[in-house]
Amino acid sequence: MVYDFTTIIDRHGKDALAVDGLGTIPGMAPDAPREGFDVIPMWVADMNFATVPTIPEAIIERAKHPLYGYFNPSDEYFDAIIRWQRDRNDVTGLTRDAIGYENGVLGGVISAVTAFAAPGDAVLLHSPTYIGFTNSLSNNGYRIVHSPLKRDAEGVWRMDFADMERRIKENNIHVAIFCSPHNPCGRVWERWEIEQAM
Repeated sequence: MVYDFTTIIDRHGKDALAVDGLGTIPGMAPDAPREGFDVIPMWVADMNFATVPTIPEAIIERAKHPLYGYFNPSDEYFDAIIRWQRDRNDVTGLTRDAIGYENGVLGGVISAVTAFAAPGDAVLLHSPTYIGFTNSLSNNGYRIVHSPLKRDAEGVWRMDFADMERRIKENNIHVAIFCSPHNPCGRVWERWEIEQAM
């Protein structure tokens, strides 16, 4: 499929934090540019290219039905996840009772953290850290312990494994949030880094 990543789409008037929200929520929305500078909406994971056409088509088709009440995930939902895990990650034997439903990444993070830690417990994060992680953890009563990423000789951000181990032991940490690509530095961790972190 040929896909358009270059067309500039005007997002004004669509409530986009990266455009209409500039300077409105300190610490969350991007600052407004200085006078004489253009707005360049480069912020968090908010993409500035169109969603693949099949997604809005499916949403529009579903929205044509006039009732939007409560629902259970369908067999197709579970089957799609099971097939994707099988084809992409060689996972076999996955069943629907091993699959939970969350309507967002941060809800999923808190559900996962809650399975292994209680409010008041420490959670390890790499810094710089995505504000969504810090807000979600703080709002749910977890104590954040940062392990700063370090730049190597080539300027690549790397995990500091010795620092991670020390902080995990000192703070009796049972949960670490591992984000790949890392948000906000963008690193996709290499296999050896993931193996050493584990």
